[in-house]
Amino acid sequence: MIATLKPEKIAVKHKLNLLQFFRGLASLLVVFAHGGLIFKEVLNRDFLFNIFDFGGSGVDFFFVLSGFIICYVHRQDIGHPSRVSEFLRKRFVRIYPIYWFVLTLKLLSTSSLVNGNRYGFWEVIKAYLLFPQDRILLSSSFLGVSWTLSYEIFFYLAFSLLICLKPKFYIPIIVGWLSAIFLNFLGILHLPLDGVVLQFLFSILHLEFAMGFLTAYLVSKYRFSHPSYILYFGLFIYTLSAINTIYHLLPISYAIAYGIPSAIIILGGASLEMSKAVMTPQFLLLLGNASYSIYLIHGFVINNLTKIAIKLRIIDFLTQNTLVFSVFAIANACIAVIVGCIIYHYVEKPLLSVSRRMLLGKT
Repeated sequence: MIATLKPEKIAVKHKLNLLQFFRGLASLLVVFAHGGLIFKEVLNRDFLFNIFDFGGSGVDFFFVLSGFIICYVHRQDIGHPSRVSEFLRKRFVRIYPIYWFVLTLKLLSTSSLVNGNRYGFWEVIKAYLLFPQDRILLSSSFLGVSWTLSYEIFFYLAFSLLICLKPKFYIPIIVGWLSAIFLNFLGILHLPLDGVVLQFLFSILHLEFAMGFLTAYLVSKYRFSHPSYILYFGLFIYTLSAINTIYHLLPISYAIAYGIPSAIIILGGASLEMSKAVMTPQFLLLLGNASYSIYLIHGFVINNLTKIAIKLRIIDFLTQNTLVFSVFAIANACIAVIVGCIIYHYVEKPLLSVSRRMLLGKT
């Protein structure tokens, strides 16, 4: 067995720097993956032999981690309706202010709000509210990564049901909904998923939040012996999935290929840090802290740096040699990360401070 379970109540307020470390790594994976997509679309060039094709799995890790964190921090709120208002205000403060800043910056920089209507008024409203929308529309007109935030918001609303309702009400709803998603994924149940909203509601990606939720429950209820073995096993499975993605070996859904190993990594990492102090690189802790700002801004930065190179007519020089192009691509990604860190320090943190003071009465 990888671990021995010992039923033991554990405090759930440890600061888990190791998971923040992994959040930083996941943000880097997403940056390099999206950089590769942009270079392919704009320049028709592959980035570092497509070795970061699996980088989109960072999103799957974020989903599982989000499910874990919300359950880990707010498990005691379940069944206490009086706490739902504060929970939702906390989630609003964490997601929306910096998202609105970056979205507005993107729209103003492309003159979309001034010079033309490539989309309707309600599409703009839905983008600002993070209502589910077509991903092609989001990529072309708004923030391409915002589709993932729609899943985050929906998960927060679903968790608020657990806070407000009694188990006899929310258990049948949650279990029935997740079962329908899984059975539809297996092809046993055939749901008529016509339209963006229905496809969103029954997306298998919701199972990743459930995996994180389950992981937090296990961590808070049991103490695992040999947690490092669990962590290494999760990293091993994640690596196998990455190899499978790069070489297109087996057609496995990302939610399964990366959701399960992400949950194992988080289980091992959280259990390990609860059992002993773990040294984590400060650089990756900073990336973990700034990961949301990096996530929101990186595509905008890489895309515009590439367009600037085209306008300056140096792109031919940058793309004629594989080594030179690789240096250019890596530099683009690094600049995007740096800009994300700057946005975090000078915009996101002040916005969080002001928003918390206004909505939560906290400094």
